[in-house]
Amino acid sequence: MSDTLYLVLDQGGQASRALIFNDYGESLAQSRVEQKTDIGNTSPDPKWIVDSLRRAATNALQQLTPQQHCLPMRAALICQRSSCLCWDRISGQPLTPLIGWQDKSGQSIIDQLYHHHQEIQRISGLVANSHSPASKWAYLLSASAMIEAQRRYQLACGSLASFLIFHLCREHPFLIDRVNAARTQLYSLEARDWSNPLRALFDIPAEYLPDIRPSLYRYGTLELAGLRIPLKLVCGDQPSALFSNGWPNPSALSVNMGTGAFIQMPLLVEAQERPQTRLLVAPAYSDLNDELLVLEGTVNGAATALNLTSLPLGLNYQNSDSWRQRYQPLPLFVNGVGGLGSPDWCSVESGWQGLPPFDPKSKVLAVAESILFLIQRNIIAMRNVGSFPTSIHLSGGLSQLDWMAQGLANLSGLNVHRMTDPESSSRGAAWLLSRSPDWRRSGEQVFTPAPYSALPARFDSWTQLLHAALLAASNRR
Repeated sequence: MSDTLYLVLDQGGQASRALIFNDYGESLAQSRVEQKTDIGNTSPDPKWIVDSLRRAATNALQQLTPQQHCLPMRAALICQRSSCLCWDRISGQPLTPLIGWQDKSGQSIIDQLYHHHQEIQRISGLVANSHSPASKWAYLLSASAMIEAQRRYQLACGSLASFLIFHLCREHPFLIDRVNAARTQLYSLEARDWSNPLRALFDIPAEYLPDIRPSLYRYGTLELAGLRIPLKLVCGDQPSALFSNGWPNPSALSVNMGTGAFIQMPLLVEAQERPQTRLLVAPAYSDLNDELLVLEGTVNGAATALNLTSLPLGLNYQNSDSWRQRYQPLPLFVNGVGGLGSPDWCSVESGWQGLPPFDPKSKVLAVAESILFLIQRNIIAMRNVGSFPTSIHLSGGLSQLDWMAQGLANLSGLNVHRMTDPESSSRGAAWLLSRSPDWRRSGEQVFTPAPYSALPARFDSWTQLLHAALLAASNRR
C-alpha cells in the first residue's frame, strides 16, 4: 500500500468529479455529480458547483477503507480555465453567474482595443479574443449589481479556480494559480504576474484580482468527510492531461478531445523568444523553481458541435464507429460552432457541401470529421512556426471513437497513442502531486497512419470550403 493518497477535484463542463489515487497511479475511488448547464455558456448558481464538488469528494472519500483513511492525503483542484465570475469578497456571494468561455459579451471591448492586439499577445501570449475573462470583467464592471461592492472595495474578479479555492478552503484565500491566471489575458508571461499595461487597457483595478501563486503551492485546507486535507495543487484541466504519464515528452503533441479540443506541445524556447503565431503560448505548470510553457491550439466545436448535431435527431454519436463504412460519401461541414478558435479567431457560419438529402448519421459523421480537420489545421500552424511533433498523445471522451483516433493518424501522418484510461486530467494532477518513482503508466493503444487514405484529399476540399466561409465573414465585417 502506498504511503500517501491524492484527492483530485475535477470540475468540468458537464460534471464535478472526485478521484483518489495512490503513489502507483491506481484509482482507488471516484465519484461524479452531473452538472446541468448550457453548453459553454453559464451556470445560474456558481455555489451549486462548489456544493457538487464537496458531494463528489465526500462520496469518494467514503469509499476508502478505514486503513486508507489513516494515510496522509493531499488534494488538487483542476477546472476550466476561461470560465469566470464576480463575487463579494466578504460574504462570498456571487454577483454574476458563472460566465463560460463561449460568452461573447466582451466582444465590443476587444473590437475597441484593435490597435492594441499585438501588445496584448506579446505580453499575455494570447490572441486578443472575447473567450478570455478580461473583456468579460471589463463589461461587467459597469453592471449595477456590482456598484456597491466596488464602492466598498469588496469586489472580486476571478476565474472559476479562484472562486472554488475561496469557497472550498476553510481559510477563504483570494488566490489563483499561474496557469489559470494566464488564461485571463491580464497576465504577463515574462513577469509571471498581473500586467499593469494590460490591466490599464481593460480598466481592471489591481485590488479586484486575486494574488497569483505557482501551481504547486499550499492554497489552504479542505474540510471533507471529517478530514482536513491540504490543497497543494491548482491547475487547468487541459494542461493537467499533459502529465497523465509523467513529465511530457517534448516531441509529442497532446490532443485532448472533449467539449472543445485542445492541441498542446511543450515550448522549448525562452518566453522572450516566443514564436510569432496565431496560436497561444501559455504555462501548463509551475512551481517555485520551474515552469513549462506550451504552444496551444484550440477547437471550439468538438463534442459541443456533435451534441448540437446529433441530440435533436435522437442519435448517439458514441455509436458512430459502426456507421462509418455504411454512410458514404459524406458531406463536408464547415464547423463554426462556438466560432473558430486558432489560428483564425473569428466567427463563420456553419454550412454543408454535398448532394442532399443527407442521412442524419452521415451528417453526424461529417461533423466529427470536421473536428479532425480543425485539429489538423492547428498542427499545420505549429509546424509553420518550427514545432515538429513526432507522435500524438490522444485523450478525452471523443478519443474513444476508434475511427476518430485512426482518422487523426491518417490525416497527420503521425502515430497516435490513445490512453486507455479516459481520466487523463485527473491522473496528471495526481502525478504532479506525487512525483512517485513507482507511478505506473496508463496503457495505450497505438494507431498508425494507413498507407491509403481518402482523408487528406477530403481535408484539401474542406480547406477550400473554409476559406470561402472566411472570405464571406470578412466581407460582412
